[in-house]
Amino acid sequence: MPTDPVTADVEQGIQRLVAVILGKRPQLEGIVRPFAALFSEKARVAGALKDDLNATHCDVSGTRLAEGIPVLAGISFGFLTPALERAFAALVPAVKAWFPAIVPELDGIEIARRHASLDLSQLAEEYVQGSLKGLHEAPALSAVGRQGLGFVVQLVLSAVLQSLAPSFAEQVREVHWDRGYCPVCGSLPSISYLSKTEAASSEFLVGGGGQRYLHCALCGHDWRVRRQLCAACECEDNDQHLYFQVPAVAGERVDVCRHCGHYLPCIDLRETDIAFHLDTAAVGMAHLDMLAQEKGFNPMVRAPWNTFE
Repeated sequence: MPTDPVTADVEQGIQRLVAVILGKRPQLEGIVRPFAALFSEKARVAGALKDDLNATHCDVSGTRLAEGIPVLAGISFGFLTPALERAFAALVPAVKAWFPAIVPELDGIEIARRHASLDLSQLAEEYVQGSLKGLHEAPALSAVGRQGLGFVVQLVLSAVLQSLAPSFAEQVREVHWDRGYCPVCGSLPSISYLSKTEAASSEFLVGGGGQRYLHCALCGHDWRVRRQLCAACECEDNDQHLYFQVPAVAGERVDVCRHCGHYLPCIDLRETDIAFHLDTAAVGMAHLDMLAQEKGFNPMVRAPWNTFE
């Protein structure tokens, strides 16, 4: 697939961030490089799909958003089928190249797809709705193969939605969205960040700090929330919130909520000038995932790089 200038900038940003991460934590090379390469390919796919996606199938209703209903909630994904097929064809070979240990499972998924026993749009709808029935009951796949299918569906859908989500960004920003789940697709965040300090006063600022943004684990949309909000349970009791970080490492921490037992990695841009790609940054903070889990907390979104069983 051709690479547009925006995608090229993303790829360069990923490469720079990988160098920074491995300069500090070379022991993470085995997970950072494969996922960074996969994220670069996903960015290329998302860029190539822009002209194939018609956002008019989705009604961006200010009323629905005001009621806490994400843009894609209840929408049939049939119109995404051609884009999902293209993304599947492009990304599965990339996964095989960087994750050879799961090639047999991926071969089985490709065979099932060729035999039309996997409906990508239906699986994508179920994934967004939080119903994994289609994944659990996927025909002709072993239990391990069904786990691999979940990874593939998330990856393929993520590429498509990352291409589609910018179409709604302006309308979504006009709505006061102060919830922990994404206003575009309804997914939880995989990472958060604090912006550089801004001069203007805002209800989203506390104690002179930067504004807090959540980054959607699926569609990649970023949205602003109050600093004290837990995205998982939406508890705002400061007494229930704390954070962990590694001494002498500025700008990286993991925020935890004792109310619900979940945690979320966070980058504080007031303490670092590093340009970053948020998904890659999340992988590069796997050491903080391990620290939080050792203390008994659970990730807000489970991912291959933060699952240590």
